[in-house]
Amino acid sequence: MTSLRRYAPFALLVATQMVLVLVAPSHGSSGGTQLGGQFQGGPAASSGVPGSGVSGAVGTGAPGTTGVPGATGTTTGATGTTTGATGGGGGTGTLASGTTTGQKFCVTGLADHLPCVPKWAGGDNGGATWPGVTGNKVTIVMYRPKDNAAVNAILQKSGSYTDPNVEQQMLGVVNDWINKHFQLYNRKLDIKYARGTCDIAPPDDTCFRNDANTLVSTYHPFAVFWDSDTNEPAFFDQLSRKGVVNWGGWAFTDQFAQSLRPYHYDLFMGGDTQADITGRWICQRLANKNAKFAGDANLKALPRKFAVTYPNTATTTPSAKRLENIIKGCDKNGVVDSPYSSDTSTAAQQATTNTAKLKSAGVTSVVWFSDVIAPAYGTAAQSAQNWHPEEVIAGEGLLDYDALAQNYDQTEWAHAFGPSDLANSTGIDKTDAGRIWKGEGQSGSANQNSNLLTSYALSVAGGIMAAGPKLTPLTYEYGMLTMPGYNSWAQWHDPTLIYVKYGKGDYTGVSDIREVYYDPNKSSPTNGQRGSYVALNGGRRYQVSDIPSGEPSLPASV
Repeated sequence: MTSLRRYAPFALLVATQMVLVLVAPSHGSSGGTQLGGQFQGGPAASSGVPGSGVSGAVGTGAPGTTGVPGATGTTTGATGTTTGATGGGGGTGTLASGTTTGQKFCVTGLADHLPCVPKWAGGDNGGATWPGVTGNKVTIVMYRPKDNAAVNAILQKSGSYTDPNVEQQMLGVVNDWINKHFQLYNRKLDIKYARGTCDIAPPDDTCFRNDANTLVSTYHPFAVFWDSDTNEPAFFDQLSRKGVVNWGGWAFTDQFAQSLRPYHYDLFMGGDTQADITGRWICQRLANKNAKFAGDANLKALPRKFAVTYPNTATTTPSAKRLENIIKGCDKNGVVDSPYSSDTSTAAQQATTNTAKLKSAGVTSVVWFSDVIAPAYGTAAQSAQNWHPEEVIAGEGLLDYDALAQNYDQTEWAHAFGPSDLANSTGIDKTDAGRIWKGEGQSGSANQNSNLLTSYALSVAGGIMAAGPKLTPLTYEYGMLTMPGYNSWAQWHDPTLIYVKYGKGDYTGVSDIREVYYDPNKSSPTNGQRGSYVALNGGRRYQVSDIPSGEPSLPASV
């Protein structure tokens, strides 16, 4: 990679800037158990970035890492300046590199109000600044693992399974739209669609590392995103060690992304922030009161006793323990620990055993800090054992998505409520996926599940726009972490929007919640089938600091 050697001074300049913005975490700082074993230390503990044997700046804000991989050589390049103007997404960011015109560039045509950036003055974009980047192209890969038959059967039941060919078509449409509407500094995005060889339930770390290696050797991407991973960290760890920016990993502990800086990001709320906001919600709204929303009369009369159900992995367990400690700190009855293994071959038996354990322990309220498949097995086991507790959702990883909740036992899930990360549901035509589909002249409507991949693709592209013309992982990180938050309730009062904010030590986006309950008889706006979450207070959204006190006002049937 000798062509990269021209860019070291620029990388070091940006690294120096980044030390100033990465000194302390914003929301969702780790403060908990560090990852052990193969994940501790991140890419800086390995051989570094291809073509480089040295480090850039010391990563003072990233526990578990000694530095940010850099490059060697010489170059010239101007740093970006801020215009001071405010725009659609709550402000104008600071380009990590390049001269600007003093005006702003804003993406239009979306429901989301992405932050504007300073308008580039044109000129040299640095050419091949990193693997996957040339003077006219940035290569990105969307990854999809091998389909799991058991998971597919659950998803197909409610129409939430998407055929790979349909997904690939939508990705191409989104790619074309981004290239027409984003400021990409004389480059175009080339987003490839890649199907992997690995099964996600249970995940095999070696297989996913091999898939990551194959993606890098085949496509040489600047970035890779996987829009539906809940329990496989090795894939992202391997990409980071290869010097590839990567997105995915729902609700992983914040320490994971911090240890892999400047490479790893996710759109969904980080696990530690999810624990903090869910824990505060439980303490403010439910703790030390009777379980009045349970389905069994005897449980309704009892003081709440919580159990936290979560996938037992290195990247999810620390956040679950964090949530348990918060609940223990405010509720006199404590909390029951309820981990499970993400393995569809044993899921039914695990659910039967765990349900019997919780029932025997006197649990009244199950807190689902889980992936979206676990409640399908868990509620079936509850029904079989004639046990109907409160089902408290933690709002993470699409657990609050109508089409997925329709797969759970509807008698049990009729008692589901809690904080939700998603916005109020709308038909697909009103989402960004639907708008882009129509904007590109496609007939009919986009696939009803296509807004997930669309949101990830837009987020990845947003980081490229914020990075400026001299695109490297360091400028990408600087752009992401200095990007203004957007879509806040305080500014827009729109229940179809979610507040997205990255920041110091914070590599995950979603940063607020609404309150919901599940109505098994309500028709869903997402697919027209029975079963939908209903928002309280018109979909009013709350950050961790402004969650109200007192029990939520739910229908008597919940």
